[in-house]
Formats: sequence, structure tokens, C-alpha cells
Amino acid sequence: MQFTVTINQAKALEWGLNAQQALLFAFVYEAPSWAKPMRTEQGTFYALSKGKIIDELPLLTDKPDTAYRMLKALAQAGLIMLSSTASVTLVRLTEKGKQWNRKQDGSEKYPTSNAGRVGKKSDAPRKKIRSTSEKYPSKVGKKSDPGSEKSPTNQDTSDQGTNQDTSDQGTNQDTSHSLQEAPAAPPQPAALALVAQNDAPRCAIPDDMPGPKDQTCKTFKAWANYAMAYRKRYEAWPVWNAKAGGQLGQLVDRLGADVAHHVAAYFLTINDSRLINGCHSIGDLLAKAEAYHTQWATGRQMNARTARQIEDTQANLNAAKQAAQNIRAGGIRNAFL
Repeated sequence: MQFTVTINQAKALEWGLNAQQALLFAFVYEAPSWAKPMRTEQGTFYALSKGKIIDELPLLTDKPDTAYRMLKALAQAGLIMLSSTASVTLVRLTEKGKQWNRKQDGSEKYPTSNAGRVGKKSDAPRKKIRSTSEKYPSKVGKKSDPGSEKSPTNQDTSDQGTNQDTSDQGTNQDTSHSLQEAPAAPPQPAALALVAQNDAPRCAIPDDMPGPKDQTCKTFKAWANYAMAYRKRYEAWPVWNAKAGGQLGQLVDRLGADVAHHVAAYFLTINDSRLINGCHSIGDLLAKAEAYHTQWATGRQMNARTARQIEDTQANLNAAKQAAQNIRAGGIRNAFL
């Protein structure tokens, strides 16, 4: 099990990743440093089995199918490329994904472990540490200082900007608790989820976005998520009018304010010919709001072709059962006897 996973929250928000997807991508980002490389016609990939994900990230999931669906969601977000052999899944980072730990100048914020990076320069800070301990020997003893912890709980947490002078408390309050308290739900494909639970936008709302700007408005979160996802897909803003506002109000009433905006953003990712013909109108979203909520919660899209396939499968099962009953009863086995 991997004990520590470093998540770049700024990039996760920028790319529209939820907490589970960000956790998985942080793990996949490090794969080239330890996974077995494999050459394919598309280039070099790295072997990453679903079992490996389950073993290393027990907090993420314990189901192989769920792990693979989340990998596909990262691929849909343009962060990784997927391939496979007969026995293992293959992944590699895209150019976009490689920016996960990059600063604007192209250097890494948190360099990955690499033996080749260790050299003579690393001796300099060691000398400083030794000289400091020699200068203040009275601070070193067999027992730890009163109140200290043998195993601090925040070993990998950076406190920069959060533990400053008390005069700065107004600008740095509770920065470690600003994540959205999303409702419990199984992993789902990437959705924007632009607005956090406290009504503070998690990304900048464009000035030219139509619709309500008041963040306390009942329909603001649902509309912001729907409108941003709509523009991402169709490269144009949806129309805002009194009818759209009334329909979004009904959506919030039917699904609840905690999840309506999630479902509104997820709705734009569904590839169904009927929805595409209607350009994913709010009316179509409202018509089957509860069904789209189920698809969002389970991460399983349902369109007309998928439904027909399930229907055909059931018809074949029914026919097989009927034939088995006829054989057991000694009746007619086929149409020619």
C-alpha cells in the first residue's frame, strides 16, 4: 500500500477532477518511475494492472471494474492514454498530464524520486544540519521535547501560508478544509462541479456567462455547472430565459441542492443521439432527471443502443428458458416436429 500520495489541488480544480480522480491520477503520474515499460506501435506505455491500483490505493476502491472506469475517465479528460495486452492494462501520460507537477517555467514543483538526481550538492545541507546540532547540543537528548509527537500526523503537509502571524488570519482561515463536502456516491466520470458547498466558485465564472450572477440564487450552482459544461461541449453558451430558470428550479427541487449541479454537468457528457440532436437541452435533462441522477451516481451511461442490447439479451434468455421447459416436459422441440 502506498502511504503518501501528493495531489496538486490547483491542477485538479483546473482540469475538473473530483477527489477520487485526482487521487488516482497522482498515483498514475508516478508510474513511469517504477512500472515496467512496454513498447507498442503507439510508443512506450507502462504496465499498470487494476489489481495494482486496488492494492496501492485501498481508499480509492476495491473493485477492478471501478478502477478501470476511473482510468477511462482520466483518458476522457485528456490526461492519459490507455492501451492493453492480453493480461494487463497499459498507460502513459499525455502532454497535458505531464503538466501535473510543473511550474509555469516548466520545472517540477515536487520532483519525482530519481537516483540520478542525487549528487555531491546534497552534502551541503547535511553539513549545515551537523553544524547546527553541534552549535546547540543542549537541545538534543534521549527524550523528545514535551508535547512533541513520535509520529506527527501531518508529515507531508505543507503549512506555507496557513500558519502566519495572527494579523493574517483573515486571509488564511481554514484553507485545509475548503474542499467540497460532496454527497456519498460511487465514482463517476469527470464533471465540472464548479461551485463548492459554501457557494464559493471553484473556478472563475466568465463575465459573459448569461444567467444569474448572484451566488445565493437557488439556481446559480446548477446553472453555472450546466452552462460551463455546455460551452465546453458546444463552444457556445446555452440560452438563458424565464423558462430555463423555471426548469432549473424544478431540477433543484427534484434532486436536491447538493447534487443537482453535479447531475447538470454530468448530463452534458452523455452521448445519446436523441440528446445530441436536441443539443442537450434543459428540457431533456428535466424530463428524466432521476434517471440521469442514477447514471451520474453509478457512472454508467445509458443510451438507446445500450438499452436495445440489454433488451435483446433478455429476449435470448427468455427463449432459452422456454426451450428448456419444453425439453423437460417432453413437448415440441422445434417447429418441424
